[in-house]
Amino acid sequence: MSFGENLQFLRKKNNITQEQLAERLGVSRQSVSKWESDGSYPEMEKLVQLCEMFSCNMDALLRGSVEENVKEDTAHYDEHMNDFSKWIAGAVGFLIFNVGLQCMLEGFGVAEEINQFIFWVFAAISIVVFVVKGMQHDHFKKKHPSINQFYTEEVLEKFERKFLWLMAAPIGAIIINVACQSLLEKIFINRGLSDEFSGAIFLWVIAAAVTVLVYGGLQKSKYSVEVYNKENEYNKDQNKEFRAVQRKIGKWCGVIMMVAVILFLLSIGIEIGGFQEDLASGMGYQWKTSIMAYSWIVFPIGGIICGIVAVIFNSSLAEKEDTE
Repeated sequence: MSFGENLQFLRKKNNITQEQLAERLGVSRQSVSKWESDGSYPEMEKLVQLCEMFSCNMDALLRGSVEENVKEDTAHYDEHMNDFSKWIAGAVGFLIFNVGLQCMLEGFGVAEEINQFIFWVFAAISIVVFVVKGMQHDHFKKKHPSINQFYTEEVLEKFERKFLWLMAAPIGAIIINVACQSLLEKIFINRGLSDEFSGAIFLWVIAAAVTVLVYGGLQKSKYSVEVYNKENEYNKDQNKEFRAVQRKIGKWCGVIMMVAVILFLLSIGIEIGGFQEDLASGMGYQWKTSIMAYSWIVFPIGGIICGIVAVIFNSSLAEKEDTE
């Protein structure tokens, strides 16, 4: 295919008129028309803009067949992103499921030591998934910094319709879950069961909803091939000052999460001490009123603080760049 045929294919595939393409490139419609008829060729600057706009290779645009490249996922990008989305979303949901499982086991009267062992085993599984899949994703991005846009308009439109349900359905489930929580507690209490059972069901519904939300968000980013290419290009060309800021963010977040871990471990120590005191005095041990029942919240709070730190540092860098 000639350059003109490639350009015309890309323009029509993305539902862009000659006038719209000309406006984006800052040229006249007649110039675009001449390019598509191979009457003339754009300047190098415009060629680069076209490659960035349509996420394609310049060699393919000028001398190859863009249509063949676009239709083929030679990097197995779709397969990789589907695998990444499923594992990460599953790991997030599994963490919340783990907390609900602790409530359920407590309701059945399982010993605290066994509960803690199960919690840390399941938490370790989630952390391993995060680390392994995160490293695999980073390796994939380094190996494939640029991906040709191979998704057709039909595929993108079909996902957009699916995406609405991926966002709306779990949000609706969370609202219904919150509304039914008091009713579930009464049902379990009236049947002589512990209210930990209703807490476990509540957390499991939240886990399922959050899993779907995370999966939907990651799938949304999968189809944003242009964003993927731009982010990789930006990361490759980022300056020393930006990298210094990212290192600062990493150090601060490391300290914050280390403090969260210390607080959590301290709560375990206090919990064990209280458990031993209750055993010595012959009193029944009430887990739901203990520190361990709420100490897990230090981790999401730590994550929120890390997000705030990142926003502050990145905002200061952006302001500095704007003033220069």
